[in-house]
Amino acid sequence: MKKLILILILFSVGIFAQSKQDILNNLQRGGAIDIQDATPAATYDVLVWDGDEVKLVTITILGETFETITVKGGVAEGIDMQGAYTNAAIDLTDVVLDHSGSSGPVMIRAGTYGSPVSSSDPHQSGMIRLYGSNDAATDDGTGFYDRGIFAYLRTDKAKGIFPISGLAEIRTTTGNGPVEVMAGQFIAHLQTTGAKLGTSAGSPTHGMYAAWFKIAAKDGATTHANSKKAPIWLDNSMFGINAMAGEEYSIYATAGNKVDAFVGFETGDAAGWEYMWYFDETAYDQDPISDLGAKNEVNSDKSIKISLDGTTYYIPIFVVGNME
Repeated sequence: MKKLILILILFSVGIFAQSKQDILNNLQRGGAIDIQDATPAATYDVLVWDGDEVKLVTITILGETFETITVKGGVAEGIDMQGAYTNAAIDLTDVVLDHSGSSGPVMIRAGTYGSPVSSSDPHQSGMIRLYGSNDAATDDGTGFYDRGIFAYLRTDKAKGIFPISGLAEIRTTTGNGPVEVMAGQFIAHLQTTGAKLGTSAGSPTHGMYAAWFKIAAKDGATTHANSKKAPIWLDNSMFGINAMAGEEYSIYATAGNKVDAFVGFETGDAAGWEYMWYFDETAYDQDPISDLGAKNEVNSDKSIKISLDGTTYYIPIFVVGNME
């Protein structure tokens, strides 16, 4: 059953099944459209006036409890949120999901792992884009920064948590493969001529970093004796001869200009690092550890320069001919 309804407002379409005359009378009184008793499995063609033209949108209500609203149409925008909000423009706080795995119910979905949303667009498009700006100049003491996207996830039992995760897969088997593949991209940029960065004095968090990775624990928290902790886990798993061609690193660093150091160390009193590198029982007798030692009375061939509290030191390097 289809009903044609003319709505002379920008966006006030919801779950509704009032008669055409009831809706027109309500609009004439300046009231909102409040539809409570929709007929199950009913479809409505809705004409929406956006100030310039009338656009046709189809709303399909399926099921006795109205589980689905499908908005279809050949318009440029599906849902256009406008105006000022004193709370969330979209609030999913009271949604209760019957979780059943990665392909089951979620707050917002676009495709599944086995059936992703596909595209042949050659441009920089993507699925979600958010652009914002801020011109605040005074710190109110609550944290003088904006978070574009903030995800909080808590575990109260034994289940692991990943507030943000990404998976970039290459399945190209013919022709040329992609030349840029990154599961995440983080860039901090002084974008314009004359752009300024403030002082980093006062806190290690003051500065310009593409990403901040941190692990922390409250006094009294415990970790298992066999646990491992680190702000970053680097894992190379390029198996097979075909995947081994070219270069492979655990860290690939580039510099467009000469920087102060490859790694900068700063720590508080009675803190620091016990070792520069730690090779455990699985790695101490593997490459790059070598049994060779420098020959007696042989000068080093080169050295690596390091700085200890502003004083320059050198770590000697020997060619293989000066080792034994």
